[in-house]
Amino acid sequence: MKTAAMSVWIFINLLCFGMCGYLYLIWSQYWMSIERQRLFSRTPGPPHKNSIAGISFQETFSENIQTNIAIHGNSSILNADSIRKIRRSVALKASQISQGSNRSNGSQMRFANNIVLKSHGSPRFPNIHTPVLEFDSDKYSCEDYTTPECESKTIEFKELLLKEFHRVLMSESKVFTSGLESQNPYNVKYQRSAVKQFSREEILCALLKVRVKTVTSKDQPFARLGFKIPKYPILKNKRFNSCAVVTSAGALLGSRLGEFIDSHDMILRFNNAPTENYTEDVGSRTTMRILNSQVATKPEYRFLDDPLYKNISILIWDPSNYSASLEDWYRDPDFPVFSVYKKLLERNNSVDVHLLHPQVLWDLWEVLQDSTPYRLRRNPPSSGFLGLWFSIHSCKRVRVFEYVPSVRATRRCHYHSPIEDSGCTMGVWHPLAQEKSLAQRLSDNSDVNVFQRGFIDVPGVTSVQC
Repeated sequence: MKTAAMSVWIFINLLCFGMCGYLYLIWSQYWMSIERQRLFSRTPGPPHKNSIAGISFQETFSENIQTNIAIHGNSSILNADSIRKIRRSVALKASQISQGSNRSNGSQMRFANNIVLKSHGSPRFPNIHTPVLEFDSDKYSCEDYTTPECESKTIEFKELLLKEFHRVLMSESKVFTSGLESQNPYNVKYQRSAVKQFSREEILCALLKVRVKTVTSKDQPFARLGFKIPKYPILKNKRFNSCAVVTSAGALLGSRLGEFIDSHDMILRFNNAPTENYTEDVGSRTTMRILNSQVATKPEYRFLDDPLYKNISILIWDPSNYSASLEDWYRDPDFPVFSVYKKLLERNNSVDVHLLHPQVLWDLWEVLQDSTPYRLRRNPPSSGFLGLWFSIHSCKRVRVFEYVPSVRATRRCHYHSPIEDSGCTMGVWHPLAQEKSLAQRLSDNSDVNVFQRGFIDVPGVTSVQC
């Protein structure tokens, strides 16, 4: 009897121990899931200031973002209605930017382009693996492009760059496949077909289908509100033999590509990137600029008054929600671009300045998403990708400078600003890694030109039969 009682007692203790362990495991997994949810969906608090390397930044939001989390059983559910779009924000403050640089020659430094910094990790895109690409290194640079050693260096750098694209896309995809609505600020609802490896011709045809479309004087609500939008299309539908798309990349500093850039028929630049004091590296001529709505609206960029934006064609973009109408977009832009645009048109109705139709952004995003097996961040493409897309519609041959990183790859975001952040090259807000991976696949020039000299050649859409 004693033996039987002892066995029962041992059995009961083992059962209790097992149940306790099981309950502890369930409890641990539950709280781990809550913590992951918190890390991936954390939203910014009230605007605050940061100071990095003596330069002050201000994070601005159209309204305070608050996230309400309702706990039901073992699940944590984000109240999507309480989350507003996380705005493209954070621009350099005018009063606290240091003047001059190693190439400023005494002139006042221009404000940096749209730099999006992620304060206290919001939103957070954790990289699971260590970066494989070295920035600010002469390791792969060549003195003589014709040597076998240079060919070997170029191949090695190309392989590392493609691995870095893969690493970034894979790391971010792990976050975006979580399905959290906080990672979908523009309410993108898109189901793609089966993933396919597209050829260069198929990608060009996909980009050809995305027509150049701008807001016209007949579109509502602009017609009703009296916008004096130019009747003719941007650049008056001119066609060019050769086009130079000049990024603002820090890698252009010291490149000595200026004379080569100026030899093209049409030269496209971005945002507030200057040519003065940088002509040796980026050239002096400008035919057209593509501006994001921050540059067009924030006082420090002086869009209405700065000579930088005079006597050229300008395309301004501002994102809408994925399925928004023009009326919806007008009521809820990312930045207050419409009042500035109307004021510009009232001052001078002969300007060649247009607003990009916001649906174009999402049509291009779909091309990017369809051409990769990875889940992309659901934010619009960058100005750089817009420049590539626009140019292949307008030019027989397009040459894009320092968009696909060369061996001069640097942490310096822009050639005209000392700010350093490797996210400017691989992406903090835009799906840059996929944009640049796609651009590299479109190029048909030699690897030496791409990765040593710093430009890709892309045929215009007239070169393909779709």
